[in-house]
Amino acid sequence: MRNPSEARQVPAEQPDPVTAAVRVAGIAAALAARRDSDGSVPDIEIAALADTGLLHAPLPLAWGGKALGAGPAGGEMLRSVLRIIGGGSLALGRLYEGHVNAVCLAMRYGNAGHLRLLNAEAVAGRLSAVWNAQTGNGLHLDGDTLIGGKIYTSGLGIVRRPVLTAMRRGDVVMVIPDVESAHGDLSRWTPLGMRASLTGVADFTGLTVAPSDIIGGAGDYYRAPLFAGGAWRVLAVQLGALEALLALYRTGMSSRGREADPIQRARFGEAAARLETCRLWTARAAAIVADAAQDPGAVDALVNFARHEFERAALAIIERVERGIGLLAMLRPDPVERIVRDLTTYLRQPFPDAALDAAAGWALADRPAHLDIGAA
Repeated sequence: MRNPSEARQVPAEQPDPVTAAVRVAGIAAALAARRDSDGSVPDIEIAALADTGLLHAPLPLAWGGKALGAGPAGGEMLRSVLRIIGGGSLALGRLYEGHVNAVCLAMRYGNAGHLRLLNAEAVAGRLSAVWNAQTGNGLHLDGDTLIGGKIYTSGLGIVRRPVLTAMRRGDVVMVIPDVESAHGDLSRWTPLGMRASLTGVADFTGLTVAPSDIIGGAGDYYRAPLFAGGAWRVLAVQLGALEALLALYRTGMSSRGREADPIQRARFGEAAARLETCRLWTARAAAIVADAAQDPGAVDALVNFARHEFERAALAIIERVERGIGLLAMLRPDPVERIVRDLTTYLRQPFPDAALDAAAGWALADRPAHLDIGAA
């Protein structure tokens, strides 16, 4: 493990999560240029997450958390927290979103023992994560032993108790083993952006999984609406980076005296309008996921539509920014260049075509539309 952090008790007087996120985002933004290298470890930023209570925040109140993400109010606050952190650093936002996802899965499908593990990790100043992506034979649980590995393991080397998906007797189960002795490889992570996300490949062959390390039952990981619906959190992180990008675009126009240029104003206006598109889709997706009365299929469909429209709008924003700023937007160490690289990488989420196809299938079946807002 790369972060043998000193144990951190839950701060006696924690700031509210949004205030904490502002502090962490400021630290992350100040360090962002330094972190733009392969294998960079955001240790100071993760320590700030711990010290401000954000590692504990998604946990229930009984575990010193804030129930961040639970219910409509908690979901709205989590959306703000993820957006703010993403505005400071997309890589850190990616890592924190994975931590939140792990806690959400443990709260939905796990038990007090799993929450105790995650609380202990937070006390130790460590993030958790969810590692699902794989190739080839993937990861299997044979008796009490893991065989195989995972790819795209963000947080590799600093996460000790990730939630892993593994095949067991033909079904997918979730496990949360101690992976300190697993073999990890960061050398293949040579991306365009998101270089400080510590994303790699891990082999868990030989690790033992205790019965108490199994979360929920077979098939729970992919159960609607938590699986597809949880994609709204990724959108929230990306939204923060898009807001930061537009702010830099605005500053650049002002510093170069371009505010009165009608062509530049139109281009900026198009970017601003598409940012609002991203913001509205993110808010809508988060709200429908938080509504327990919604049909899971309807939740999945709307969030999948949100993914599609968000990506289209985000790419349009990037195009307007690059055309508006010109070559300066492509020169290191300009923050615009770095944020664009990070966004271009992080916008590549899994199975976008399948997500849109599934949403289209829902709409083609003439199921009830999402009419709780905007209906006559």
